[in-house]
Amino acid sequence: MRAYKNLLPDSRLHQELESLLRKKGGTISAEEICRELFLLTAAPAELARTLVEEFICDHPHLRLTPEDRVEWSEPDPQEVWRQRRHFLVLDLETTDGIRRDQRIIEIGLCRIENGRITQEWSQLLNPDRFLSPWVRHLTGISETQLRRAPRFPEVAERLLEELEDAILVAHHARFDVAALSHEFSRLLGSRLGNRYLCTVELSRHFLPGMDNYRLETLSRSLGLTHERPHRAGSDARATAELFTRLAEHPDGVLAAHLRPRSPQNFGEARPPDRQSPEKEKNETSPAGVS
Repeated sequence: MRAYKNLLPDSRLHQELESLLRKKGGTISAEEICRELFLLTAAPAELARTLVEEFICDHPHLRLTPEDRVEWSEPDPQEVWRQRRHFLVLDLETTDGIRRDQRIIEIGLCRIENGRITQEWSQLLNPDRFLSPWVRHLTGISETQLRRAPRFPEVAERLLEELEDAILVAHHARFDVAALSHEFSRLLGSRLGNRYLCTVELSRHFLPGMDNYRLETLSRSLGLTHERPHRAGSDARATAELFTRLAEHPDGVLAAHLRPRSPQNFGEARPPDRQSPEKEKNETSPAGVS
């Protein structure tokens, strides 16, 4: 498998380094990294530089300055928006697990170019575990269907080809991007670094006053194609149609909603970590309901 520029190292030490960068506003000295991460309390400056330089060499967003400081280097949202090539709308159905333990059972993708849906794809995936009765009832997906489906490693390369240059879009995007990232982290030790947009956030901003912001509600109100709610392909199609409506607003406005924020902005208020394993579809609905 070739190297993909949207994959970021996801080892425990890399996660701890990003946590330090959040606390430090996006920059930290090599000596402090050695002290905090490598537990080297008095590493000489030259050794610290060598160790840190080797540690971050595969991370596309980290650079070591001549002053021996590690900085997060990434285009700002407006520049990311100007460089965009296409959007990839995704929706996932997952097992009824908790956080990193849950697995994807179905993925749906829609590619958007020049304001039009140009490609659609959906695929069941074998999670190698049982489904909860609630998930079977909600999705209509049976374990018999999943036993015949490919496993995630069999579709990973195709997914990466689609994902590499895309801005991602999803309804409750933080959930979907995290779940997909966890699958890649299990397989490759790397997570997705794509910027993404959340159609729930955008809808609340551009469509105030709706009864709620569940995908089914928005689909009915706006006349979107949504033939099989709670199936990834249908949910991705409805989300893609919703996004094309929302994307009619000026570019600069949408760029401001790109997530995640870069570490130099990590001092800003961030949403709390998820406690529920399922999609937070709205404040009053059962978890996981679109």
